[in-house]
Amino acid sequence: MVIITKNCEPLTTAKRWQLYVKARMMKSARTGIAKPMKRLLLVVLTSAWLTACSSVPEPPSVSDVDSAAVAAQQQQLKNLANWRLSGQMALFDLRADDRHGLYIDWYSSAEQLTMRFSHPLRGTLAKLEQANGVALLTDEDGKEYRATTAQELLWQYFRLDLPVNQISAIVTGRELPEMVQKQYQLQQYQQQQYALLSDFTMVAADQLWRAQLGQYELTDGIFLPYNINLTTDAWRLKLQVSQWRF
Repeated sequence: MVIITKNCEPLTTAKRWQLYVKARMMKSARTGIAKPMKRLLLVVLTSAWLTACSSVPEPPSVSDVDSAAVAAQQQQLKNLANWRLSGQMALFDLRADDRHGLYIDWYSSAEQLTMRFSHPLRGTLAKLEQANGVALLTDEDGKEYRATTAQELLWQYFRLDLPVNQISAIVTGRELPEMVQKQYQLQQYQQQQYALLSDFTMVAADQLWRAQLGQYELTDGIFLPYNINLTTDAWRLKLQVSQWRF
């Protein structure tokens, strides 16, 4: 169901959050409590890393690579059953010309997905969990939102159409069958050549996604990306990883 404003134009995601913040301000005014606005997932955060960090030169990307080098890297990632990353994430609403940034602690396994979104001064802002066919988002007030999958949950409550399961695979550099126009960076380690996925396009959640993975570093014997950019006509998702853990 599409929510319509008084001038009969569909609400953008940015407008939804403006109305949400306004409602919270009115609630605070009625109760006489002066406290920070508590947003759920899209928290406006001045993130210097989005605008001030210099770009790191990347090795050249190539499309014509030895299949053995691709298989060597993908086998390493296939063996990576459980992982956890910490970093900073930004979501750009390209149509509304708006952006939102936060810190993320992300755990993934075959059975479970957990994302904790936080602010360095305010602590946990929201927690998203998916396990056993149930997705749960808990905000900083303890209010819970439920759906069958995390993707369905984000769309149902926030109109964010993000392919969470695919993104969970992509951030490590894993290849998916629907990826096309793939390019790679070549790295050598212990006399073995590895082809690291650096660029591709794919259709997910009824959107064409373009991706760039870079700043690969050898982490406990596995090459992993520390910079991930995913873009559609409507959204851009940027993830800067500070730490990988297994």
